[in-house]
Amino acid sequence: MMRNTVMQGDIEMTEPIGAIRVTEAPAAAGPGRHGARRLRTLTAWLLYAGTAALMAGCATSTPSGSLTRFDLGPPTMPVTSAAANAGNATNVTAPASDVMASGASRMPPLKVVVNAPSWLDADVIYYRLPASDGDQARVYANSRWLAPPSRLFGDRLRAALSVDRPVLAAGDPTAAPALRVELEEFAQYFDSTSVSRGVVQVRATLFDGPKLLAQTTLRAQAPAASADAAGGARALAVASDAVQTQLIQWLAGRVPAPPATTRAPAQSRALRAAPSASGATTPAR
Repeated sequence: MMRNTVMQGDIEMTEPIGAIRVTEAPAAAGPGRHGARRLRTLTAWLLYAGTAALMAGCATSTPSGSLTRFDLGPPTMPVTSAAANAGNATNVTAPASDVMASGASRMPPLKVVVNAPSWLDADVIYYRLPASDGDQARVYANSRWLAPPSRLFGDRLRAALSVDRPVLAAGDPTAAPALRVELEEFAQYFDSTSVSRGVVQVRATLFDGPKLLAQTTLRAQAPAASADAAGGARALAVASDAVQTQLIQWLAGRVPAPPATTRAPAQSRALRAAPSASGATTPAR
């Protein structure tokens, strides 16, 4: 239905084209009591139409053009476990080209799966106020991630791991150990109105077929340069890199070389049954 826009003071309202306005007298209102009844009916109908139009306007989502989108920026590869061991380096990052040129030996292949709870499987950017304000997770109104954090973190992790080892999808038929990473926290924490930090926490579980090899929880944080979404996004990128460096160091020496025989069905069962397996077995640290 086509609508006209009319102004009632400072409030913009819409009404259907062809609708009779209250200020316009009907062509034949009718005498006395019947005319008054008809006028009341028209008034009620117009009030209903105006209310519906206002509610529709309030329910409209924010236009995508007014949103600011963030990602984690270009990846800065952690120095691989082999290169770090050779140089006795820890928590070091370098451009991907430098790491690739370092001549680090290729390590056993690894299947990588990154999961996240439903609240982190969306593009909203979360922040938390101090505990005195309820310690509630809230979202920025006009800022969004370019993709859900689980995807941004997962792509960055696979790029970092692929520097010194083949990284495979969960369904790849190649026999290889499997790493499952659960993204547990990915938010900007405010300590005051002007001080905040990005906090990232993951739980990593390593499988060899159906066998649970090891499990650990890793957490990192980085200060935000500004108390807004832009500062939070950058801080979360730095914290993500720190967690991934910890994860690569934790994996060193724990990933077994795959056997010559193919064990793809067992790998698939391990990935599907991961929650019950991790809950029933004491992880190795």
